[in-house]
Amino acid sequence: MIRTTVMALLLLCTAIWAEAEAQGVTGSPEKQYQTALQQFQQGIYTEAMDGFRRVTETTGNRAMAESSGYYLVLATARVEPVMLERRTEWFVRQFPHSRRAADLLKEVGHHKLEAGAYRSAIEWFERAVERPMSRRQRTELLYQMGDAAALDGDTREARSYFMRLADEDPGSVWAPRALYARGRLFLEEQRYEESAEAFELLRQRYPEDAMTRRIGTALGESYYLQRRYREAIDALTDATPDLGGESLTRAVYLIAESHNMLDELEQAQQYYRYYLNRVEDPDTQRIAYYGLGWVYHKQEIYHWAAQSFERAADGEDETARKALYYQAVNHKLSGSYRQALETFRLFGDRYQEGLFVEEAYYEWALTAVEAGRYVEAIDILLPMARRADELRNPGPVITLLGEAYFGNAEYTRALEAFEIADQIDGVDPETRLQARFQRAWVRYSNQAYSQAQGEFQAVYEEAPQDSDLRAEALFWSADSRFETQHFGPASSQFASFVRQYPEHELTGAAKYSLGWSHFKMGQFAEAIPPLVDFLENHEPPSISIYPYETDVILRIGDSHFGMGAYTDAMEYYNRAIGAEPGGDYAMFQVANSYYRMNRNFEAVTEFRRVLRIYPFSRLREQAQYNIAYIYLNTENYDQAITEFQTVIERYPDTEWAARSQYNIGDAYYNAGEYEAAVEAYQVVLDRYPRSSYVLEAIDGIQYARTSAGEDDTSMEQLEAFLQENPASGTADQLRYRQAMNRYQSGDYEASVQEFEQYIRITNRDELLPDAWYNLADSQRRIGETASAMESLETLANDYPESQRSALALTELGEMARQRGELDRAEGYYQELEQKGGNFQLPARVGLAEVSLMRGNLQDAGERFEAILEQDGEHAAARVGLARIAFERGDAVSARELAQGVADENSMEEGAEALYLVGRTWQLQERWSEAREAYSQVEVLFEPYTHWMTMAKYRTAEILLRENRRGDAIVLLEELVEEYSGTEASRLAERLLNNR
Repeated sequence: MIRTTVMALLLLCTAIWAEAEAQGVTGSPEKQYQTALQQFQQGIYTEAMDGFRRVTETTGNRAMAESSGYYLVLATARVEPVMLERRTEWFVRQFPHSRRAADLLKEVGHHKLEAGAYRSAIEWFERAVERPMSRRQRTELLYQMGDAAALDGDTREARSYFMRLADEDPGSVWAPRALYARGRLFLEEQRYEESAEAFELLRQRYPEDAMTRRIGTALGESYYLQRRYREAIDALTDATPDLGGESLTRAVYLIAESHNMLDELEQAQQYYRYYLNRVEDPDTQRIAYYGLGWVYHKQEIYHWAAQSFERAADGEDETARKALYYQAVNHKLSGSYRQALETFRLFGDRYQEGLFVEEAYYEWALTAVEAGRYVEAIDILLPMARRADELRNPGPVITLLGEAYFGNAEYTRALEAFEIADQIDGVDPETRLQARFQRAWVRYSNQAYSQAQGEFQAVYEEAPQDSDLRAEALFWSADSRFETQHFGPASSQFASFVRQYPEHELTGAAKYSLGWSHFKMGQFAEAIPPLVDFLENHEPPSISIYPYETDVILRIGDSHFGMGAYTDAMEYYNRAIGAEPGGDYAMFQVANSYYRMNRNFEAVTEFRRVLRIYPFSRLREQAQYNIAYIYLNTENYDQAITEFQTVIERYPDTEWAARSQYNIGDAYYNAGEYEAAVEAYQVVLDRYPRSSYVLEAIDGIQYARTSAGEDDTSMEQLEAFLQENPASGTADQLRYRQAMNRYQSGDYEASVQEFEQYIRITNRDELLPDAWYNLADSQRRIGETASAMESLETLANDYPESQRSALALTELGEMARQRGELDRAEGYYQELEQKGGNFQLPARVGLAEVSLMRGNLQDAGERFEAILEQDGEHAAARVGLARIAFERGDAVSARELAQGVADENSMEEGAEALYLVGRTWQLQERWSEAREAYSQVEVLFEPYTHWMTMAKYRTAEILLRENRRGDAIVLLEELVEEYSGTEASRLAERLLNNR
């Protein structure tokens, strides 16, 4: 446009020069103007500038001055572009009504537009449009102003310029363009209704214009962006007859995309192919291949989908990135894990941040986990986990890391990962629950069933009602209880699962386990219904180590057997005969059922049948033994001995042989043949020194000798046996038995020697804690308190995990308290408290007692109160608070606290509490009430000697206060004579000596 204006001006200047020549004007301004104009045309702008400046300053011809000024501005702009604005402003001031002013203002505006200063360009255009210019120029300028406003982001202003243009110059070719641009701006702002109205206005004003024919494409795209895909297809299809080139190609693509979005996959595929036929550039084709990939994906033709996404992935833009991700996903869905992993690895090589990286890396790791490539999964996930705070959804990433660690047998790290996933802020509840479930599963898999159960239970309680995770958590919580042999809670949870989830895939397993739980508890009647239900209504697993059907039939039979319903039991056992495995057990149990029904002939027959049909059964020894035992119980001793001999001959080196030899002794004993019985028992000692029947054989010898009226030689035979078989498997037990015989007979000095001997020579650790404990008790009973404490300390230190360890610490604390060694007692109780569990409360009671003995009533009270916060009914703590109140002289509070315990507790705490009630009355000199309380202690708590004797002593004190000296002395003398060594006896003796 500027170039056209310059030519017009040149023609004008030539005319001016010609006119001057015609008039004979040969003055310097005209000559200078002509020279400067020639220089400008030749590009000699600096010299031209000087000439135009002189002409402008000297000519009296205003037209020539205006033309010279105009060219001066243009020449200056060529030499110093930064001076364009200042020179234009100068020209506008000098020639405010010149048309050339508008041209220069537009020139500045275009310079601003090219520099990206859109707002400044609009301002210069605004000044230009108000100047004199042609209608066509103004219309074109308004369109340019609309474009500039749109580029500046002010679409409202842009639409205003376009609408102004259309209204002011409706006949211009720019008018339909402006209305179309206005509609497109609405479209880009996703203001679809206004866009449709704008396009409709264009259709109404210019129904035949080429721009109107483009409405269909724009409206179609508008509908597409609104996700109104059906309308988009209709609009674009209507528009295609009038389209060509890129417009038609764009329309075809949008039609394909719309069909794809509507899941009209055949039509989508057709248009994507049409699009591919129209374009040849592979880079342009990629968007269609991307769409085709989704079509095949929806059609579940995953290998074709992967191929299409692969062709779309050849690039560096967002489409390529997404296509590469979905290529990997579809390889995985097609079952090609190798190609999936290769593609994910390629994605990882290309992209380390940005769109889809988190999703792709997660899917990559998940694929690796599913393919058993746990190390690769860990390598992927660990860097992500270390920057978890940067992830949008860190919970699943860390949960999967835990699963990878678990798969790689790194159980501690797996638990740590699941713990972290559970604690991350902002993790959605479902992921948090999944992490907790997986953490529980790791514990379950590592046989930490107790911990697993609690976590499964927590997931069950927190998960939504209709959640699959809730159902599974309930099942595995029940199964964890089953594994820890808490069959009662397990049965309750299995029953709850069956009620809540009757159609769940685990319901059959729950019924099976429910039956087993009741069976394990001996609740045979309750076990039968769920097992029958499982048998009749559920298919067992296709692959299992043991046939579920046979197992269930046998458990139903066993349940009837356990209830004594032997006929019903045999009905089920007979159904399992012939099964492998399990048939031998079924036949064996049929025989046992006959035996229980006192049908001994049938029982023996059936046991012999087991031996004949299943000669290699693991039950064969017991079957032969049972035959012999039946004869023994029916007093057919000769036949019993023969059958027991058969067991020994057929299975000579088994425990059944030793047991049979022992029973031969019993058969002789029951027949009254005591010498033969002793000989048979002796064979057990000689031939089977390592069997568990050595102890019984020793007893048998003792009974047989006694029954025969002879001296008991069993202990001598025991000593001889130990000398000959010092390494026997039962030697330790026999030595321990020797010590226990001494201990139980009350010969504590001898038991001390026996236990010390046992501890010195035993090679078995399992009985040592008991030996040390019984040694300490024996030492304490003979007054060797210091030695007893040393033994208990050895037990606590060397066997800290044994059950006796806590008892040892408890007794050590009590003994130290009795000796007044309070610091030592406190140490024992603190060590006991650290064991946790059921030992914490006794330890805390002991610590409170130590504080009480030190006279620190405040600390003791606080400790007793803390115990009651854990167990509001704890008797010892309540008695302790009563004693504190008594020490403070608050008899009423002490009595209220103690009376509550005395009314409810029949153990030693009740005895102490009732004694304390008497003390409160005694403190208040209420003698009658005090004597009544003490008499109740004597009657109700006689086994608790300390409190019973102290109650007698306090009664004697009251009798003295009541001047009943004779009764008091009788009572005191009774304490001294009959209860020597008690605290009450010592107090009574002192009182008698001071009378």
